[in-house]
Amino acid sequence: MRRYLPTLAALLSLTVPAAARPLDGAQQDQLLAVFAHYNRAIAAGNLDQALALRTAAAQTALTQQFKVPNDRTTFLNEAREMVPDRVEVMHASVNDAGDKALLVLLASKTISGRLAQEEFDLSFMQEGGVWKLGATEEAPGPDDIKHCRDQSYQPPSAYQGGNPVTFSGRIERAESLPDHTLVLLMTGETEVCAFLPNSTVLQQHGLNPAIIQPWRIAEISGVAERSNPQKVMVNNITVHAEE
Repeated sequence: MRRYLPTLAALLSLTVPAAARPLDGAQQDQLLAVFAHYNRAIAAGNLDQALALRTAAAQTALTQQFKVPNDRTTFLNEAREMVPDRVEVMHASVNDAGDKALLVLLASKTISGRLAQEEFDLSFMQEGGVWKLGATEEAPGPDDIKHCRDQSYQPPSAYQGGNPVTFSGRIERAESLPDHTLVLLMTGETEVCAFLPNSTVLQQHGLNPAIIQPWRIAEISGVAERSNPQKVMVNNITVHAEE
């Protein structure tokens, strides 16, 4: 018979030391100014000025896409459509060395009279002592997320016969409860409720539940509940420290 209970001795691991710390207000404003400058250059059609605000790696990745002159025009048109009307900072952090930072923004834009919202994940890096905009990623806004509505705990027997799953996602929330630990993760447009043993059991097996923190990325394998694929009993979780 296949086991669906976690193997606690190898359940929880942290692949790299915790490296991120909160970004102070002055640094946050500095990075927001870089992003605003980039958006103004895009809106004005000044692609060279916009590219000068990107990291060397980002510039290389973008310019490799420009095979013919029209590719530059296409990129500018698409980038203009993404320039937000306003942004709200959801999360801001910087590494211990102080040369890499992350901003997670809720970007709002009115399109045809309708308010559209997306999440922008922006990485920044210091090059030559100057902050540059690195890789950027889009994620669904609040209205586009398929939330895990049923967060109730069920014993492992409820997962017997469920489908095995493997995925990665950003930790949204972690909650230590008397009989289990609930971890909410975002993977794509879907929120997943992941269930682990309670903190006492984890600690008894030499595992530190404190590493399960919001904004970190977790890789999970486990079994989905038979009637609800958004609920997963975890067999193994690896937490990557935020960068």
